[in-house]
Amino acid sequence: MEMKDNDQKKMLLSVLGVAILVVAVIGISFAAYSTVFKSGANTVTTGTVMVSYTEPSNAILVNDAMPMSDSDGKGQTGRGIFEFTVSTKADNALTVPYEINLTKVESEVQSGETGYYESMLDSQVKAYLTKGGTYVSETGQNGTLVSALTASTVRNGAKVLHTDSDVFTAQSAGTAVTTTYQLRLWIASTINYDDVSGKEYHAKVNVDSHVNPVSA
Repeated sequence: MEMKDNDQKKMLLSVLGVAILVVAVIGISFAAYSTVFKSGANTVTTGTVMVSYTEPSNAILVNDAMPMSDSDGKGQTGRGIFEFTVSTKADNALTVPYEINLTKVESEVQSGETGYYESMLDSQVKAYLTKGGTYVSETGQNGTLVSALTASTVRNGAKVLHTDSDVFTAQSAGTAVTTTYQLRLWIASTINYDDVSGKEYHAKVNVDSHVNPVSA
């Protein structure tokens, strides 16, 4: 429904709030004015090497679709944070590299059909990834527009949030290493509210990996 002025838009947003909840495997529930992630568990196994990715069943809930400052975007708490873990394990001395990717998800139904949403642009949304509470270089100290992130070479259409690796020695082989990450998304403060009003941003997080032997 088109609103006549910004006051009406803000009032409607205040009344509706955002009720976006993505449940892994089970499905998706969403409403207007929202930013959401959807993802399923991702496991890659190569011989004796295992890389797994898990996320909480309640995924992420963004409570405010208005453009916000970087400090407010980075300061989101509770369901404004998408927290997930990456676990690696090798039974031999190996380096296990992995890449955390973000892929925008467009509406799967046609305009006018139930469940349709119009997407925000990658150039309107900022991403900020932290590892153990410290920001990673790829998304920077104040977040980076998704459009400005490096394109993945291993997943078509994806953007790289972070690349990392775990090194297993003969002594540490067989013991899993688990790392916790937190992802926040927000609409950049430079974006005009009218340009994103009524739109949504859906994205999927994947972890991709390949294995290289550790050099002697």
